[in-house]
Amino acid sequence: MGLVLGLLTGIGLILIWSAIKEPVKFDFIKFAKRSPLLNRRKKIDAQLWPDVVDDLASAVRAGLSLPHAVAELCVSGPEVLRPAFELCRAKYQATGDFTTGLSLIAQELQDPQADKFVTSLQVAYEVGGADLGVLLRTLSEVMRESLVTRGEILTRQGWTVSAARLAVAAPWATALVLSTRASTASVYTSPGGIRMLASCAVVSVFAYCAMMFIAKLPPDSRLLA
Repeated sequence: MGLVLGLLTGIGLILIWSAIKEPVKFDFIKFAKRSPLLNRRKKIDAQLWPDVVDDLASAVRAGLSLPHAVAELCVSGPEVLRPAFELCRAKYQATGDFTTGLSLIAQELQDPQADKFVTSLQVAYEVGGADLGVLLRTLSEVMRESLVTRGEILTRQGWTVSAARLAVAAPWATALVLSTRASTASVYTSPGGIRMLASCAVVSVFAYCAMMFIAKLPPDSRLLA
């Protein structure tokens, strides 16, 4: 009985700790399949892209063509994105096919923001015209507004998740405090008390997992997946 009570108490402590700290997520299958290249791709900061578009717009206003402006990003762009821009430049210099070179950026980065960037530039390059600067400014504004909106959603989600964790952990904290009294501890160690704690532990774990599943935000979908 002491062992069972210790295990149930441990579950309660884990739930309390989860209420004040983000749970550690570890997926052995994903860890086994993850390579350094994939890990680098997934850690691209979405906030880099509006600045990249601004740099591109500045280069276009300075008189560069769109392919040459993108090629300049191999030097002036964020370091984590330069290899992808280098692939685009090499493809364009070798074949003169700028659209395919842009597709290589999306294939290399595998990022939703990169897909938006590539798709917009492909449309602008194929259509042409004097509105390229307007398109780039609009793209930068849309990306920034999207980042602000998602940041607000994540903040509100954090409040909701923290409140739910506290709601799950509070009864266990109360039980732990009450168990310091000998009379209450004897009730918990009785067969009926152990069954009650076991049932509460199952319900708490189920509620916690359901809460984390419901509160999980879907990732940004890719346009060129």
